[in-house]
Amino acid sequence: MRSRSDRLVAVATLGAFVVVAGVLGMVSLYLGAVTQAMSGVQRIGSLPDYEGRPQAQQTGVPTAMRYLVLVTDDAGGLASAYLAQLSSNRDALYLVGLPANLLVADDRGLDATLADRFAADPMNAVRAVETLLGVRVDHLVKADLDGLTSIVDVLGGVRVVNRVETAVEGWHFPAGDLRLTGAEAQVYLASSKHAMTRLERTEAVVVEIVRGMIGGDALTNPAKVESIGQLLHSGVTVDAELTAGEIRRMALDLHLSPDSVTARPLPLAGRSELDHAEVIVPDTDQVRALSQAMRSDQLTGWTTPQADPWAPLAALPPR
Repeated sequence: MRSRSDRLVAVATLGAFVVVAGVLGMVSLYLGAVTQAMSGVQRIGSLPDYEGRPQAQQTGVPTAMRYLVLVTDDAGGLASAYLAQLSSNRDALYLVGLPANLLVADDRGLDATLADRFAADPMNAVRAVETLLGVRVDHLVKADLDGLTSIVDVLGGVRVVNRVETAVEGWHFPAGDLRLTGAEAQVYLASSKHAMTRLERTEAVVVEIVRGMIGGDALTNPAKVESIGQLLHSGVTVDAELTAGEIRRMALDLHLSPDSVTARPLPLAGRSELDHAEVIVPDTDQVRALSQAMRSDQLTGWTTPQADPWAPLAALPPR
């Protein structure tokens, strides 16, 4: 029989994994049997090592941690991505949204989309993001869209702000504040094929899931703990280095609040075309500023001036 301390470590492990995936959150530890769920989390290979890769952060002192979160659709393709940075003090979580059709460079320096790099190999997406932003990714987390929407029901629904009225498949989503069930969230997120609209909607749902986990009883309610464990078991994949020990250490250091979770889209310059398909072009100067803010762990200053970061993206200019 597992001891009380063993169960505490298991729950701490679950809590940290939930936060670093960028799709959940944790501030309380519940004594429950979640070891089985954690042992079933799928793992893939190690992150790529290549010439010119950004250097690892200094060891021996607390540093920010970065996780590339890849959200996949029903067909297994990339729906959207997020570079999540957990502050060195472990008291703030920032998510930078990346559209699936973001213009990035392939291994030869040629133009490609983030979705294409992911389709070839998820590790190629890691390299593309590291090259674009000039920062090192510490861990990779891949989560499917169905798993996200299932978590919505565990939390009792999420509130989002819908910019444009939408009607699809018999569902009606008016403009303004919405409260979505899991089924509604699934249709809402999949209803648009436009990469920026999908990114905006997915980001809104992801942030509310994280805040709901942090501010609610999702990790102090035994039934919810069990449900979350099952979802992690079936819908999440991580890199080989995101071990139970790494997750446990992170869990013990975390002290997040709902207000400490912030999300913004990557600074974008406009639209272009690649192989007869639309791509989104990053804003080089602003991405450089973001990169510096990430390296110096000063993302609060970068996010504060952006009152409504989505407004200028509604009609991106041709580039």
